[in-house]
Amino acid sequence: MPTEIRTCLLPLLSKPEDYSGSVAVILDILRASSTISFALNSGATSVIPCEEIEEAQQVASELRQATGEEVLLGGERMGVMIEGFDLDNSPARYPAETVAGKQIVFTTSNGTRALKHAIQARRILIGSFLCLDAVVNELKNSDGLIYLVCAGTDGSVTGEDCLCAGAIAAELQDQIGQELAMDDSTRIVVDHYRSQIQHEEGVLMAIRASLGGRNLIRRGFEDDIRLCSERGLISAVPEYDHQSETITLAAGV
Repeated sequence: MPTEIRTCLLPLLSKPEDYSGSVAVILDILRASSTISFALNSGATSVIPCEEIEEAQQVASELRQATGEEVLLGGERMGVMIEGFDLDNSPARYPAETVAGKQIVFTTSNGTRALKHAIQARRILIGSFLCLDAVVNELKNSDGLIYLVCAGTDGSVTGEDCLCAGAIAAELQDQIGQELAMDDSTRIVVDHYRSQIQHEEGVLMAIRASLGGRNLIRRGFEDDIRLCSERGLISAVPEYDHQSETITLAAGV
């Protein structure tokens, strides 16, 4: 059983060694976490996260040469598809007919970098509203310290990541009880989440109003906001494997 939840509102507010021994949940709701979840649920064999564009291109090239199979490049910079890549960072672009049976090499402005920042964690899960119930169930059966890592947007705290962190922590608190310790950042995001769900479509409205939401609306990706706010569409948890350096669906979930 977990004993404590801490929330990191931005990766730069923590040191990589802070995560040592913990279960870290990476939250980049708009949109890397949601897109990774959607792609794996659509049958992608794995997602390989990279921090930089050149790194992603090299990894994809090496995989193609080693396996002779099609490898997709996905991701974004400044919210739009990278030149020469196959896919952007919209979860809707990752249906089964596009990604099933394929590996995806993936790089984004915030989410994949947040994952690498937390690389010293004992386990790394990818969280989103899409798989929120599965994440909560997985965390409930874990032990020790949980870190909720909000990726933010270009170095700024953003409301949609905090909202999902609050949802995860609130659910765990309800299911586990008072013995679950929380730091002040976690209490703040829980209060934020509980206040939003008092309103009809409160989660959707809060995500639309967030920094990430406003950025997507301005860039013409408003449909992604509703998709990324849907809770429980996916019943499995993406997990990063330190040995293979890939993300797949967690076994036994």
